[in-house]
Amino acid sequence: MNIPDLDRKLFNPSTIKNSQLLRPLFEFSGACAGCGETPYVKLVSQLFGDRSVIANATGCSSIYAATSPPPMGCGRKGTRPAWSNSLFEDNAEFGLGMRLTIDKQQEYAFELVKILKRIKLDLVNALVNANQVTKRAFKRNANVSLN
Repeated sequence: MNIPDLDRKLFNPSTIKNSQLLRPLFEFSGACAGCGETPYVKLVSQLFGDRSVIANATGCSSIYAATSPPPMGCGRKGTRPAWSNSLFEDNAEFGLGMRLTIDKQQEYAFELVKILKRIKLDLVNALVNANQVTKRAFKRNANVSLN
């Protein structure tokens, strides 16, 4: 685990041979011997790492992906790929919904940044550091002026 990752600038990771030099996050397979799906999951984890978003059809992989500990390991920052499954054959639509949600969240984040550029820095600090543990603290912080 302490071996450093190779610098992606030193080789082309998009070839099958070179992709195997990347750290796999799919650490072990709980699938049946000879399962053809697990090499693909391993390859996806090598190519995209903890940024992967996997929409999977319910089946064998749902079983081995839900084991404890999970077969997907953590990246260097302690994060795992997003993995979810959907019943029957609608996993493509399910994956599209996941992608649309990510796009919408990014759009919303950009809108918030544009709004933050127009308001005062002291208001931003008051909102970020507001004590909202109790209802009384929340009401006291709600009196911050927007002007």
